[in-house]
Amino acid sequence: MSSDRSAGGRPRDPELEARILAATRQLLAERGYRRLSIGAVARLAGTTRPTIYLRFAGKEELATSAIAAMPVSDPLPVTADIRADLVAELRHFRTAITRPNGFSLVGTVLAEEQLTPRLAASFRERLVLPRRRRLAATLHRGAGIGALRPGLDVEAVTGMLTGSLYAHHLAHGAIPEDWPERVVDSLWPALRSGGSAQPVEAEEVVRDR
Repeated sequence: MSSDRSAGGRPRDPELEARILAATRQLLAERGYRRLSIGAVARLAGTTRPTIYLRFAGKEELATSAIAAMPVSDPLPVTADIRADLVAELRHFRTAITRPNGFSLVGTVLAEEQLTPRLAASFRERLVLPRRRRLAATLHRGAGIGALRPGLDVEAVTGMLTGSLYAHHLAHGAIPEDWPERVVDSLWPALRSGGSAQPVEAEEVVRDR
């Protein structure tokens, strides 16, 4: 891993390191990991290859560090309105993944999952799991205060909420601005306290003929 000082013992320039990591993320999204090069990162960051190698042992450490250093926003405010908190989290998620290179970076990480597992692991730990934990905490809180039904499969619901954005993008491209509200409202009858927790039996379904 990189250290806080250069080989000569001098403190490193944090602004330069931030530029290196930002350039790495940009090129990862634009070119993918296989086509990422230390030279291209150096040119985009306005520095040199030796300077990068003083900080990072090689491409894998550089790419993993760039993912690990991605900015993570502060937790959203917690309110008494569970539905509103779920919508707010999905709105924030939509903003994060639709920003420039958002989905491209996801694709790069997934493409390298087998050959460069540290990259995918860093992405999960930095970005995926914190959001899922926040959504899960909201669902648990809702069940705790009686707003959501007991026995809720929190992991499954969390996957439905976040996965709906990925699925819409893959099928249609642009994610509508009102998608977070539509997703939460579609699930809400089954989530809320008093909602149906059981699937409808086949014989109860009436089909138009």
